[in-house]
Amino acid sequence: MDALPATAVQHEEAAHERRNWVRLTFDCNDRCVFCLDAHTHDGTNRDRDEIKAQILDGRRRGATRLILSGGEPTIHPNFVDFVRLGRRAGYRKIQTVTNGRMFAYPAFLRAALDAGLSEITFSIHGPNARIHDALVGTKGAFDEEVKGLQGALADGRPVVNIDVCVNRGNVKQLPELMATFTAMGVREFDLLHVIPFGRAYSEGREVLFYDLEAMRPYLLEAFAYARRPGVHVWLNRFPPQHLEGFEDLIQDPHKLIEEVRGRKEEYALLLEHDIPLDCRAPERCKHCYLEPLCDHLDEVRAALAGQRFEVLRIDAGAEHHAPVAYGGDPASRQHAAARLHRVLAERALAAGLSGHVPEDSFEDGFSGHVPEDSLDAWAGTADEAAAGMAEARDARRVELPDPRATDRGPGALAVMDHDTTSTSPSGHVPPAISSPVLDTTSPSGHVPPAISSPAPVTTGPAGHVPPAISSPAPVTTSLSGHVLPATRPGVTANPPPRRFRLPLLGAGASQPPARPRLDARALAAAARPRALWLVAPDLAAAEALAADYPEVPELELELADPAALIARLSHMSSTTGPEGQPSIAGKRLVRVVVADPAAAAALLDLPLDLEVVLLLSRAAEAWLLALEAAPPRLVLRQPARERLTESAELDLDLPAFFAALRPPVPVEAVPACIAGRPPRERPPVFDAAQLGPDGGLEIFRYARRFIDDGFHVKSLRCKTCSHEHVCKGMHINYVRAHGFAAMQPVP
Repeated sequence: MDALPATAVQHEEAAHERRNWVRLTFDCNDRCVFCLDAHTHDGTNRDRDEIKAQILDGRRRGATRLILSGGEPTIHPNFVDFVRLGRRAGYRKIQTVTNGRMFAYPAFLRAALDAGLSEITFSIHGPNARIHDALVGTKGAFDEEVKGLQGALADGRPVVNIDVCVNRGNVKQLPELMATFTAMGVREFDLLHVIPFGRAYSEGREVLFYDLEAMRPYLLEAFAYARRPGVHVWLNRFPPQHLEGFEDLIQDPHKLIEEVRGRKEEYALLLEHDIPLDCRAPERCKHCYLEPLCDHLDEVRAALAGQRFEVLRIDAGAEHHAPVAYGGDPASRQHAAARLHRVLAERALAAGLSGHVPEDSFEDGFSGHVPEDSLDAWAGTADEAAAGMAEARDARRVELPDPRATDRGPGALAVMDHDTTSTSPSGHVPPAISSPVLDTTSPSGHVPPAISSPAPVTTGPAGHVPPAISSPAPVTTSLSGHVLPATRPGVTANPPPRRFRLPLLGAGASQPPARPRLDARALAAAARPRALWLVAPDLAAAEALAADYPEVPELELELADPAALIARLSHMSSTTGPEGQPSIAGKRLVRVVVADPAAAAALLDLPLDLEVVLLLSRAAEAWLLALEAAPPRLVLRQPARERLTESAELDLDLPAFFAALRPPVPVEAVPACIAGRPPRERPPVFDAAQLGPDGGLEIFRYARRFIDDGFHVKSLRCKTCSHEHVCKGMHINYVRAHGFAAMQPVP
């Protein structure tokens, strides 16, 4: 790849902006067959005060972009108020991701924009009503959304963009969709690859997932819009190996932090209690963009639990660079709480345990850490415990909507004009539809009093029958689908929620395995690694760190300023004799990593038994190519760059460089197909920057280190390479900057 496209820098700055995603609802007025959020939809809105607290907390923690999401955020009755609060809190940008149907009402659009809404992302999934309405399960949705989009474009104040869930039902029409909406004036598109969560997997796995290689011609035609002046195309959750030719569009790896933030409580279950993610299965994971992150996490957990590593890496600046753990999705919190109860109940029941728990246990949600001594007993089945938790965690009641008000169902993908239900932007049947039971609604979701019908059905914004409506047989259900006691004969309506008790967790198989809670110092004392790899600003800082690890005999140093180290080693070489073993902070210094070729030359000139690792860069190229022979202690290493632009600016043209390099210097982190020889493997390393303050793995810190150093990708061509099973490929940002072209299979 030559120069980066002009949009790449703009995209990078946007990707590194700190964002606060805030869910407003557990409801939606569409029923998308690919909805990854469907399992959270119980027909309710989030509590107003809880939303306000999350908006303000994110701003206090440095977020500059507020994103209001759902469910469908615009059907929350206080949507405009939350926009206004975001503006007053000081967010630079206030965005919503929406199906856009409420914006078909000019007054609502105007009120939101006046309150400070600055960006609207319209979710549009087809170039026409036939495809879009079938995918979202609602007849008339396309026309209403396009009306809202055109109103926003005409107003001129907000940034207007479109996101598309690319799936088997629309991938062949993707170029037509791009053409249709660029003609309307849209200049920004976010193409999201379908992923196996929610309804997309439970109902749509057979009809949504597609062969990316077979659909490549359609995808490339759509991606080519990114090369048009003034058009921005973002790709989200697309597997990188399928994007050759458009590598600069590969999703910025730092967006993985946002993916983790949305499921942080579920990852906490894994890291705190060894309760696996319930989505982990080979047939499912192969469709998921997070698969590399999760696979690598399993390896890191195993290495930590078994203390299987030879080198412990300590970064003096790790705390400064650690991601801020704010936000999160309340749906993930509820899901994690219910899963924790279910799994612990199953473990306890398997051990034949029973007992008692306090009635208020776990009713306030799940923070990610649950002390095991708060779990007692209840004699019942695991299914009942899980169902009971789903009911007890929230006193809200979900009333079944009148079945005549909607016919959106799992078969939405196959639904065409003759059997879809026409609805207004708030999700209800408009007055033009003739029906024995007429449901006509205003933007707020209420039936105007002038409407008369033989059997009126009045609905709220969520599309459900309010309590004031008289009905011969009201049916109330829990989130788990069970009929609540209020619906049974002789039972008073609206009783307090049932509270189930969980089995006592005692010794034996039911006890969650205790995860290691060792900070870096304790971990070094327990694991006794061979070497300590210290990343520090200078020698003084490294020596201060090294003093905390007396058990580790060897030392590797990577210093931002190695001048003092070179001076110290120069003095040592004059006193220790030829090929002496230098000692720093009472440890044998065995390896020094430097970025400056002058520093590498100075270290190699010293008669010390010391490996010198030079990080490859354009600054090092001339010195290396001038070498007549390989210095015996020199090693070359390709660094992982934090940003795409850094990689484009600093990296060598690796194929050309290795073709010109005469001496056979050992190389690390460069595939054999590029270096011309297999890379030298490092011994197993554990990075202590992944540990939280309590000593356990912390998901945000882990994700940051995975992004910085562990996220490697390969070309589709690599499947035929003789090194395929041992090669990791290149770091994601190298590929984003320079492309896959350098990777050619070795016979």
